[in-house]
Amino acid sequence: MSRFPALENREFRRYFSGQAIALIGGFAYNVGMGWLAFRLTGSVALLGAIGFAQLAPTLFLSPVAGMLADRYSRRKILIGLLASVALLGALLSLLTATGHVDANVLLVMATLRGIAFACEIPVRHAFLGDLVPDRKLLPNAVALHSSALNTARFIGPAVGGLLIGSFGEATCFMLHPVLLMATLYQLLRIRTVETPHPTAGSSSFVQQYLEGWRFAFSDPTIARLLLAIFLMGFGIGPYAHLMPAAVAEIYGKHPELVGFFLSAAGVGAMVAAISMAARRGSQHLSLIALVGNLAAAVGLLMFSRSSWMSVSIVGMVLVGGGVIGQAIATNITIQTSVPDDKRGRVLAIYTAMFLGATPFGSLAFGQLGHSIGAGNALLAGALVSMAGVALTAWRMRESGAV
Repeated sequence: MSRFPALENREFRRYFSGQAIALIGGFAYNVGMGWLAFRLTGSVALLGAIGFAQLAPTLFLSPVAGMLADRYSRRKILIGLLASVALLGALLSLLTATGHVDANVLLVMATLRGIAFACEIPVRHAFLGDLVPDRKLLPNAVALHSSALNTARFIGPAVGGLLIGSFGEATCFMLHPVLLMATLYQLLRIRTVETPHPTAGSSSFVQQYLEGWRFAFSDPTIARLLLAIFLMGFGIGPYAHLMPAAVAEIYGKHPELVGFFLSAAGVGAMVAAISMAARRGSQHLSLIALVGNLAAAVGLLMFSRSSWMSVSIVGMVLVGGGVIGQAIATNITIQTSVPDDKRGRVLAIYTAMFLGATPFGSLAFGQLGHSIGAGNALLAGALVSMAGVALTAWRMRESGAV
């Protein structure tokens, strides 16, 4: 394990193993949600609205969750939030199996799940620092965690598509609560030294909240990375939510192809994550982020313009690899350069800028797709992301970063 030294830490190894299992169910669940919404209504706009409902809470709640992560036990917060996610998944499975689901129910469930994950994601990122207190190992831990996430991004959609085709959406939804038990079990076993939280009584909640934003955007490198990831999240992020409509438009109504193309993106994401985990040191992260952004934009353009299966697959591999390359590079930069007492807040801002941009993109491009088609809407998103690449490259050149 010398190539992946973070795995030598027992507590990180436990958490990693639990996450590697549970995340598969999460990506399968997302395929089920999108496919059921499109099957019930045939509406591209509804797919965009569900994407908005799932991720919009991230923009508003993640910074607040970052405050909580800097004040209270991150492990206990994660246990509570993931238990809530499991209950929501079981409830949606039951409602679907009994025929009590419609567009409104899906929007409500997407919103509740979005609220839970808006709080869970920044706490999860900050928790890695508790599991791996040696800062030299943090880049490896971040990349390994992302490799588990993106291996699931590869496996989960394919599993979801097969479950939907064979047993229906209710079975697909139930998979996530069952697999979440692996993470909850490991969280109950994990023992970390709780880091002191000096922010808990030193100043007001609002002052500490604003301090996180000031710190993030006073650092030129972090500020540039956050802006770039916001534009990528807005332009590229909606692809997963619009995928059922895009596949139906280009290839016909085949739920297994939705899972297949999302899994192709997962292949690219997995390769990018493992490559980042195998890297030594943290050099050239800004350049890696820029190249990742460009690759994602080119890949989405290829997918949106082609009806050839091979070109579509290559395009989605580039999308997945590019998005995750950018995300990991940004995450590692923050993890290794931000003080412990602000890490939760700055990582929450990163989450808000990355995932919080996607719901607005989903809403905008979902409405656009209703008028001009899902493929053309994805093309528009790719062009927005390319504009972000050009802006980021210009700012890097101005600052002497390239």
